Amino acid sequence: MRRFRPILYIPEVFFLAGCGGVPSETAPSDGTVPDWVVYPEKEWQTITPEQAFPDQVQSGTSGHAAHSDLSAWKGWVGRMNEQVKGASKDLPQYQRLDNRENQGGVAIAWGGYLLQTFGDPDFRVQTASLGKAFTMACLQLAIDQGLINSATDLVKDYWTGEGELNAPHKYLNQGHHDSLTFLHLVTHRGGFPITNGYTWKDCKTPDADAVAPPWSKCTGDPDSDNYAHAQPGTVGQTYSSGAYWRLGQALTAIWKKDLKQVMDEKLFSKMGIPADRWDWTPGQTVHDNSDYYPKMPGYGLYLDPPYTISGQTVRGGPGWVVMSAKDLARFGLLIATGGIWKGERLITGTNLLRAHSGGGGSNVNGVGGSIMVSWGKVTAEGINFSDIPLHLFARHQPSPGGNR
Repeated sequence: MRRFRPILYIPEVFFLAGCGGVPSETAPSDGTVPDWVVYPEKEWQTITPEQAFPDQVQSGTSGHAAHSDLSAWKGWVGRMNEQVKGASKDLPQYQRLDNRENQGGVAIAWGGYLLQTFGDPDFRVQTASLGKAFTMACLQLAIDQGLINSATDLVKDYWTGEGELNAPHKYLNQGHHDSLTFLHLVTHRGGFPITNGYTWKDCKTPDADAVAPPWSKCTGDPDSDNYAHAQPGTVGQTYSSGAYWRLGQALTAIWKKDLKQVMDEKLFSKMGIPADRWDWTPGQTVHDNSDYYPKMPGYGLYLDPPYTISGQTVRGGPGWVVMSAKDLARFGLLIATGGIWKGERLITGTNLLRAHSGGGGSNVNGVGGSIMVSWGKVTAEGINFSDIPLHLFARHQPSPGGNR
């Protein structure tokens, strides 16, 4: 078995996440980008710890010994080296990784320089609910392009699903959907109760914990039950991948484009991420593969048709982006800059451009201001963005030309 070890490169949400994922709460940048920030081309520029952290900058003391930022960073990396590992194929609620165990990667960048990686930062596999960050970006881009006036607009004014959704009670101009907004769907406040088809089939988990909210009507049919069971905005926040599937369908109808194409054209083609270096799994693929998550048979049964709209494939609005940690860190840099890349605003830096996690240990994140740290994580355990000692980056800036 390949050992999972860190690799050092020498110069070269208020939203819940995932299948059992964790919240990501990083606030968006105000759009002010320090002039020392650089941007990766096809490959990242890299920086060593010695170039990143001035040895003379004191980080703290232990007894009578002073510790520099450099020694503090190296100490942190050493601790991570002992505990970071890839996600196992046996993780519950996660897709089998072609019988490969301990696969995954982490990439940490500072000011646009790749500083540290763990594992294989080029490893690519579907990242579960992390892709919700991309669906949110597609909504913000639609607003930026004038295709949607505001996130608080009614979805029915743009797409009703009539004649396309497979039952009239799902039409977005019927029942509780009549007051459904894009923001309701994004913030899990749209009255959609379904997280996945596996738990919904029995309206409870194997250990008999109820999963159907008291305001919902669970029939045990994930397809039929994927609709707003309650007035949007009146029953609080209930995490729902079913709602993000409906959002993905609506955005595909509004764009009249494959959402992967939208991300390629509007963002990634300008960020050095070629279209063939990442993928976004279609919803129908997840629906049709009953063993997509081996520990959760029937997970994708809530992913109801249509699977194509105006001839365009409906991608996984709830997630399943296939991307490496190094490329996710580029998206994290876009979060950190508030949507600016090489001086050009690619996307407005609202709360729709933000971090997200995915089941199985995947995450994208970025923090701006004077810190400008971004990262991507793909199926890795033992490390979280919150573990990074961000205070070490606040007192100075990268110096790739030498120590300061």
